[in-house]
Amino acid sequence: MELLVTMTLVALILAIIAPNLGSFLPEARLEGSGKQILRRLDWARSEARIQGKQVSLDFDLDRGSWRIVLPPEQQLTRDQEAWTLEEFTEDWQRLENDVVFAGAGDAKTGMVQRGVYRITFDEFGFSGDQVLALRLVSDPTMVWSLTLQGLNGSVSTQLSEKGEIPTLQAPTEAAF
Repeated sequence: MELLVTMTLVALILAIIAPNLGSFLPEARLEGSGKQILRRLDWARSEARIQGKQVSLDFDLDRGSWRIVLPPEQQLTRDQEAWTLEEFTEDWQRLENDVVFAGAGDAKTGMVQRGVYRITFDEFGFSGDQVLALRLVSDPTMVWSLTLQGLNGSVSTQLSEKGEIPTLQAPTEAAF
């Protein structure tokens, strides 16, 4: 009798929890992809400051992938001249299943949804203010975005369940 009651309680709990698990997983994939990109942006900014060289990240908005781009001097050997080298890039990293880029941009050029978008940190670790947004294919209203403040390096994240992507305002003379 005790075993039957235990099995019934377990079945009841699973019946309540199982349908709700599906709604948590897509959001977790979306946030996981975003946080992975966020960590790489932090790494690239830090690496640019440490080495005193430009470091970039490319985001292929069409294919849902991204990569780190290091300056050509990273692969310089004694037998080479710096002008003969090209940028060194890592392999493209794919976003998780069901996650795509919703857009990327800055205040000057606006948001783009297609092509390759590049965020570059200069030798001091600075860049322009940028926005990068991810969304779910299965639920386009679920958007995770990060806003990079280029001068101070802070990044704010936002999860929108209404499909909203933050926009940046162009700095004016009074902003400084």
